[in-house]
Amino acid sequence: MLRFIFILLIFPLLVFAQNQQKQLDELRQKIARLQGQIAAQEKNETSTLEFLRALDEQIDLTHRLVGQLQKQERDKRAKIESTEQAQQRTQRELERLKQLAAERAVLFYKYGRLQDVEILLTARSLNQMLLWAKYHQQLTDNDRRILAGIGKKRTEIGEQKSLLAAELQAQQRTLSEKQKEEATLKKRRTQRQDLLKKARKDKSFYQMQLAETQRAIDRIKQLIASAEANTSRRETARANGNSQYDRLVRKSMPWPVDGRVVTHYGTYRHPVLNTVTTNLGIDIAAPAGTPVRSVASGRVTALTWQRGYGNLMIISHADGYYTVYSHLADIGVALNDEIAADQTIGAVGETGSLQGPTLHFQVWQREEALNPEEWLRQ
Repeated sequence: MLRFIFILLIFPLLVFAQNQQKQLDELRQKIARLQGQIAAQEKNETSTLEFLRALDEQIDLTHRLVGQLQKQERDKRAKIESTEQAQQRTQRELERLKQLAAERAVLFYKYGRLQDVEILLTARSLNQMLLWAKYHQQLTDNDRRILAGIGKKRTEIGEQKSLLAAELQAQQRTLSEKQKEEATLKKRRTQRQDLLKKARKDKSFYQMQLAETQRAIDRIKQLIASAEANTSRRETARANGNSQYDRLVRKSMPWPVDGRVVTHYGTYRHPVLNTVTTNLGIDIAAPAGTPVRSVASGRVTALTWQRGYGNLMIISHADGYYTVYSHLADIGVALNDEIAADQTIGAVGETGSLQGPTLHFQVWQREEALNPEEWLRQ
């Protein structure tokens, strides 16, 4: 019975671990595929931008893999601590039962059979003898329960030790893999910096990057159109005036990140190409790892990797408004998650960016891009 209960308790953990392992394996497969692309591009001297984008995506995926391994390591550590605490409690209970058994043995040795005979000889009635027999039976049953409890606790300790040993081995494997991936990530980031220094001297690199940005804008429009087409529930809520998400109000939204605006919304002259270019959002420079927050409550309707923008997230709000966050790292939410206003959703990254760690932020009402600075607090 004990073993059956143990299996029932451990089975959900095994399923969860299998799901985690599946996600990790999928990430490893994507990273391996990109590694193949990078190797082929190095051999064939593919364009710098193509090489950089493959490198960017691999960096983001490896960073995500490291993040999941870190979480897995924390979970393992917590599980090990919990198992150790359970083992200590079980050991204390075993010692208590052993003490009870020892005390009963001493009492039996001192006052056992001889006292039983005296009670039988001095009993004044049949009822008194029956009461003594019943009490004696209760003591015997209690002794059996104590001995059974000792056996049970010893079995529990054995199972807990086996589980603990397995968790410790798993933690060591996770830690070793995480250190390996972190070393790879560091190497790739250095490679990216060297590549960027070379690319910034080439005008064709910026032309290709602008073309990628335009394709990314088209993709954002498609994602928003798709979200609008699949939000009949929100359409009803809008008609009734009781959407569960925040309505965006001009000049009142908190800033998504603490930083400095380096590129404003609208047209500007490209500093390298000397051509007029349109920016449909704002770029906010901030140190890598700076928390990025949602400007209002809503729901994550898109979470993808986009060439030129890196990790990209779209959050839908009331009245058909959407906010877009890109160049993200350390994403802490999932697709379709409900998001609270001012909730941390990730951190500032730099993959997809040519100007260092930056958050690219956009505001849309359905398929019309708006100036974010007209909606953010002054």
